[in-house]
Parts: sequence; structure tokens; C-alpha cells
Amino acid sequence: MEDDEIISEFLEDGLDDWVSLHNAVWFTTHGNLDEGSKERAIEILGRLYSSGLMVPGRPGDAGFEDWPGTVVDWLIRSRDELDELDWRPMGAGFRLRLTEYGEAMAREAEGH
Repeated sequence: MEDDEIISEFLEDGLDDWVSLHNAVWFTTHGNLDEGSKERAIEILGRLYSSGLMVPGRPGDAGFEDWPGTVVDWLIRSRDELDELDWRPMGAGFRLRLTEYGEAMAREAEGH
């Protein structure tokens, strides 16, 4: 599957709810967990973050709470959390939310 197709899956899923880490791993690896697929997953997360489509964080008292920091901070934290969960989050871990830009892009793709 091409990277743009994977990003589309994230955007489509994000229209319904915050994207779970479990779904993020599935979209990027399709169950094939090896060093290459893990690196590709991090690269795709980097594209989502750096292009302003999605932001990582956690559900909190006031709704979704974005992680502080930069895209680089988010990537380091994402990899660390995935490694801690052995890349098998099974409902645990951070979530991803669409930004306004990400939602607009998702809705545009949905209309085509």
C-alpha cells in the first residue's frame, strides 16, 4: 500500500473519532511487524505531524489533550511509547486527532 493511501486511512478514521494507536499500527504495518515496517510507521506519523494533518495526545478531562512540544518531540515520544508496548497497543497508548486542516483534507477526499 502506498504512503498516501495509508495517510488517507488515518484521515478517514479520524473523521469518526480519535485514531487509536492500535489502528495506527495496523494502518502502517498491516500486522507485518519488522524493523522496516516499524520505521515506515514512524515516517508516516512524521508526515501526519509535520504536514499539520494530525496531532498526538490523550483523552483528558477537557477532551483531547495535545502533547506539548515539536514534531520531533512527538516522533521521539511516539516511538518510545510504541516500543514500550512492543508495537502491540491493544487499546493502550496515545491517540491521534485531526487538525482543522486534516479534517478539511479528509472531507475533501471523502467528496471525491
